[in-house]
Amino acid sequence: SDQVNSGQVIADQIRVDQRQGNDLSLLPAVEPAAIEPIINYVDSLNLALGGDLSKLKQAAAAECACLDISSRLASLFTNASLRGQGYKLVKVLINSDGQQQKVFDVVINRAALTKIEKNGGQQQIWSGSEISNQFVVAKRDGVWQLIQIR
Repeated sequence: SDQVNSGQVIADQIRVDQRQGNDLSLLPAVEPAAIEPIINYVDSLNLALGGDLSKLKQAAAAECACLDISSRLASLFTNASLRGQGYKLVKVLINSDGQQQKVFDVVINRAALTKIEKNGGQQQIWSGSEISNQFVVAKRDGVWQLIQIR
């Protein structure tokens, strides 16, 4: 179970890096547990880029289309790997603040990634981008979950 522990250490390190890299005083003044699903999703995307899709599949409610990326990555990883800095949470602003559902305006930077083919080692650069979405979280059985990204 060393692999599980090292995966958690990596996740914790990514979370620490993200929090150090951002001025969290910019986070909205809402229940912190409502923001956790957003941070966890970005953390899990970074782990997924390294081939660990397990956290990504747990990062949102099962019906969230935001989990579709895991099947695309799984397919990609049969023939290639990805290298790069990954995703960084840049901004989280509250858009709609309900008791059972909240909508956040979220900006994420994705650094350039290098796709490396397993056969032959061909490399392809995927340029970085800034991604702006709305993340919808809902409280279900007392726990905030990511249910939609639009």
